[in-house]
Amino acid sequence: MPVADADLKFYLAASRPVADTGTSGGALDPKMQLIDRTYADAMNTGSGEQVKLTSDSAADTQNCTLMGYAPDGTWATETFALTGVTPKVSTNTYLHLVSLVLASDANGTIAVTGNTTAAAIHTIPIGERGAARMFILAKANAVGGASKDLYEKVFVGNDHASDAAIEAKVWLAQDAGAYLTMDCEMSGDVTLTGGSETTANRVTEPTTGGTYSWGEHASEGAAHVAGDAEDGNLAADEWQGVWIKLTLAAGLTPDQDTQWQPAISAVAT
Repeated sequence: MPVADADLKFYLAASRPVADTGTSGGALDPKMQLIDRTYADAMNTGSGEQVKLTSDSAADTQNCTLMGYAPDGTWATETFALTGVTPKVSTNTYLHLVSLVLASDANGTIAVTGNTTAAAIHTIPIGERGAARMFILAKANAVGGASKDLYEKVFVGNDHASDAAIEAKVWLAQDAGAYLTMDCEMSGDVTLTGGSETTANRVTEPTTGGTYSWGEHASEGAAHVAGDAEDGNLAADEWQGVWIKLTLAAGLTPDQDTQWQPAISAVAT
């Protein structure tokens, strides 16, 4: 079968800080996907929902940690043991789920849904550990302070077992606050795939790969071409690092829901 939309996926980088300290970026983490904003906010009904996890393997009894926002706006987190094919329901109610992480690889396929509406949130495939959004708990400086820039990396790629995708390009399909710009990871000022560039923390701009040009790339027509030297080619299991820059004006009120979502398109060979 040729490359399909379902083969074009977003995964997170190995270093994902939840504060303005700690390394940001690094190599691809093939076990953690970028959570889709459409589904992460699936319980955003005003009253929120508990989260239900159900595996198709009885061996899935490892711990899972959830993080997100409760209906009253407070930060909520919990850790519990899965119960295999028997559904496990969270204690907390979440209005926005921002992270779900297993302590070890999934033995089966784990469906993550709302408890009452059964709204799809994420599916954890065999061998993976979960999904999360970027810029977790990012906060602007106080009123009167300086604007703050934050940098985190996501990987976009072709998860097809054998076929390549061509004319691959990535853009910021949704950016509700117009706070984001991006550039593909480079080495020696040339775009490359499979990179592992890091920064000391997420408030430090990446520079070791070259001089980045932060662009909005807000539509498919203005998308950034992926692939080595921007050739648009992504072979099977080839991944393009994309640095995302979040600019927060001083005094900006934090958003609890996921305000943006990247997109990728390509054609099959």
